[in-house]
Amino acid sequence: MMKTALLGATCALLIGGSALAQTATPSTGGSTETEMSVSTKDVFTAPPGTDANTVGSIQPKDGQVLATNFIGQSVYESDKADAATVGKVNDLIFTPEGKIEAAVVGVGGFLGVGEKDVAVSPDQLQMATRSDGKTWLVMKASKDQLNSAPAFDRNKLAEGVAAPGASDSGTTAPAGGGTASPPAQ
Repeated sequence: MMKTALLGATCALLIGGSALAQTATPSTGGSTETEMSVSTKDVFTAPPGTDANTVGSIQPKDGQVLATNFIGQSVYESDKADAATVGKVNDLIFTPEGKIEAAVVGVGGFLGVGEKDVAVSPDQLQMATRSDGKTWLVMKASKDQLNSAPAFDRNKLAEGVAAPGASDSGTTAPAGGGTASPPAQ
């Protein structure tokens, strides 16, 4: 009987001690949150011939491509079926007018370790299309040229988009995409 009472008291103390450790102590003042000022500016300009004030007025047109079709895709050294990978598209750099100014290609490294980003002009990328419609990205520059190119410093660009209530300025991660391999002939 004494053992049972002692065991019960010990369990109650352990459970009660854990509950007390988890109880939040209310703040007693000192710091008050200040309202941060906010400014707003357009990210992109409206395409020519569109009504910028009508939501949903932009429709897909022939020749347009989504950025997510590029980000995460492997880039190959040629359009041949046995072409080697030279890197992977990690990001796209847009101008305020909405034009792509550069593709950020990750080169070197192994399984992402030791990889560096290199910004290349968009005219360095080509889309290879086989007769059955299968497509993949081809780089005009060689793997050696990419490896010897200076690393791209993305810290010099404007920060990404953060939640309005976020205290730190966070950036959005690139949209993930599967990697494509050149089709076998």
